[in-house]
Amino acid sequence: MMPNDLVSLDQVVTSSPMVVLWGAPEESRPVEFVTRNISQFGYDAKDIMAGNIPFNSLLHEEDMEPFLAAFRNGLNGPGPGLRIEYRIITKSGDVRWVEDRSVFHRDETGKVVAYQASLLDITDRKGVEASFRRSEDRLGRVLKASKISLWEYFPEKDATIAIGRGVLFGDEENQDRLIPRKELWDRVVPQHARGALEERLKNILSGRNDFFEYETETIRSDGTRGWMLSKCFPVRGADGNVLRLPGLNIDITRLKETELEIVRRNDRLALLHSLSLAFMEEIDTKELLRRILEKAVELAGTEHGRISVLEPGGREFRLILGVGVMASMVGETRPSDAGLAGEVLKKKAPVVIHDYRTFSRRIDDPRLAGLGTVIGLPLFQGGNFFGVLSVAYCKVIPVFDDGFLSLLEQFSGAASIALENARLYEMSRRELEDRTKTERQLRSHAKLVEAAAYASGALLSSNRTEDALPRALLSLGKAVNSCETVLFRNQAEADGTISARVLARVFPAGECEKTAGVPESFPVQKSIPEIHESLAKGIPFHGTMAAFGNAGTAFSSCCSSVSVTAIPIRIRSRFWGVLAFCFPGERGRFKTEEFDVLRAAAYNLAASVFRWESEERVTGGYEKLRKIFTDVISTMGRIVGKKDPYSIEHQERVAELAAAVARKMGLEEDACESVRVTGLVHDVGKIEIAGEILNKPGRLSPIEFELVKTHSLSGFEILREIEFPWPVAEITYQHHERMDGSGYPRGLKGDEILLEARILAVADVVESMLSHRPYRPSLGLKAAREEIEKNRGVLYDRDVVDACLALLEETPGIITPT
Repeated sequence: MMPNDLVSLDQVVTSSPMVVLWGAPEESRPVEFVTRNISQFGYDAKDIMAGNIPFNSLLHEEDMEPFLAAFRNGLNGPGPGLRIEYRIITKSGDVRWVEDRSVFHRDETGKVVAYQASLLDITDRKGVEASFRRSEDRLGRVLKASKISLWEYFPEKDATIAIGRGVLFGDEENQDRLIPRKELWDRVVPQHARGALEERLKNILSGRNDFFEYETETIRSDGTRGWMLSKCFPVRGADGNVLRLPGLNIDITRLKETELEIVRRNDRLALLHSLSLAFMEEIDTKELLRRILEKAVELAGTEHGRISVLEPGGREFRLILGVGVMASMVGETRPSDAGLAGEVLKKKAPVVIHDYRTFSRRIDDPRLAGLGTVIGLPLFQGGNFFGVLSVAYCKVIPVFDDGFLSLLEQFSGAASIALENARLYEMSRRELEDRTKTERQLRSHAKLVEAAAYASGALLSSNRTEDALPRALLSLGKAVNSCETVLFRNQAEADGTISARVLARVFPAGECEKTAGVPESFPVQKSIPEIHESLAKGIPFHGTMAAFGNAGTAFSSCCSSVSVTAIPIRIRSRFWGVLAFCFPGERGRFKTEEFDVLRAAAYNLAASVFRWESEERVTGGYEKLRKIFTDVISTMGRIVGKKDPYSIEHQERVAELAAAVARKMGLEEDACESVRVTGLVHDVGKIEIAGEILNKPGRLSPIEFELVKTHSLSGFEILREIEFPWPVAEITYQHHERMDGSGYPRGLKGDEILLEARILAVADVVESMLSHRPYRPSLGLKAAREEIEKNRGVLYDRDVVDACLALLEETPGIITPT
């Protein structure tokens, strides 16, 4: 090899990351030659080859013994070499990882005569591996916390391996090793669940299914039973055969237990519902109690139970029904403060004694010596404590969940309701005869009650019509078989006496309707003072026509010989009038309950009339007030017209158009009225502007226009002193504002402008363009439409413009040029 070749080789070695060294086969590993690139660790090759720096001094103290042992074994063993990773301390004190690949050269006898090693810096790789392990650890912790395990099944080996940190079934022994499937299933899958898993696995492997998802029971690593959801997707080769099945298991034990608990509760509720229905069908108290006890022990899953009732006085319980060990106690009594029943009576709530043998207030009875857990449930009748329903378990202390105890409590509630129903039924049966008698009495005047209810209800809920009152009277008259029914209203005469005025007269029998000569009112206080005095005190009158003398014709116009029943009507402690029934011939007096019905009906008739009259007065007053209000508003508009005649009609036409647009937009009538009223006065502020400017025939100068623009503020200041039911002043203030803020006087924009002001702005522009002005003729409807269409959403509200355009399209004549 030429010198130049040696130089080139030296350069290659120096630039290589791999350090080459060799030496004698001794355990101290002497270095007879090392390449110069040992300098990457800060050392000089000459110092190491001279022995000034022993190779072992480069090793990290924690790795020195493992390295020496591995090197020693390599020298003494039959192998050709070794591969080991360890840490080197650089001259600057840094720690670097190296991969050491050593080869042992042997003579013909097999004895090692030299070693040759190559060192490669793998620090970066080790850092990546450490980072990967940390990520893997984190993933394992996350999966374990989330109860998710990863696995991979290899059909060729029929074995499964857990991925990561052995999180598959909480068993870290599964990490990095294959487990035969059957062995794994024996450990984690109950026998009864394996058949379905086998079937799904076959479907995946055969290609019939491309996805596996199955819920199954599982045996967890601690031996407890749980539930898991398995999911996997096959990875197939080019031939379509499954190479592997990566998948995951999710522990759904808590979810499944919740689901099963809901099913159990629903089943319990269904059972409780069916029992409640069965109880409701039983009306015999003794039979009902027997069925309650029978179903209670069935529901509790035991054979022992009893029902004890609290004796009058509350000092003793008597056992009236019993089954199991308590059957022999029927008829016996116990103190009301002893035993389970005493505890239930004290708490008025369910009581569970988990071990009766240790219960301090137990009853000393050898027949109860074998009891374990006992449960007492209170029974109520009509809100009163009735007794105790008990179920018991002999020599057993079962574990109850809250759902079961809640079910028993609901059962006792249903039983109590059923007992109350049975008690009420028995009371009803005992009172049946009295009830039947009462019903007969009620039936005798049911026709009257029905008629009175119909007349009163229909009249009180109706608006006043000409035939409403006669129809009500006709219904009452037919119910009592009167030939004539009259409603009188008292009225004061000029001399202070009382006359009776006929409000309505009907002839229910339909046999005669003589009204000729019958007065519409008569001086009742003068004609029949005694009867009037009695009626005024609220006492009904019943008698013959003769008692009325000449005044009798006022009560009956068709029968010469009649009896009369007069029901006085009092409203607000004043004698308001009379409801009179006339009968042909003699008729007996009404019964007290019939008088009560007729008195209520008469009051309701009068109340309806009174309501109608009040409504008429209110309506009349409202219309009068509204007319005055409108006149005042119109007067304000005319004041402006003194200076600017154009403003009078302009305001009225703007008001009309703005109100129509508001209605088109679907606003409530109150809002429409607000727009209309504001339209009538929206230019009232022009009263403060000189008439010469308002009526100037030519274009206004900038100063004159600025003066005109002040009318919005002036109008606001004039109108804000008036207490309107709407924001008239503020709407007037804003009616020249524009959506983009270019209006005046405040430059408001968008929703800052009241909706009523936006409506008024469009109506004002349209009317102004359609009207002749002192400085120009009408611009016409087309120009007005184009103006608001062009500036829709810019100057004017979109919805308002749409409503106005639709209105002009549907009703072109709503506003015409002037």
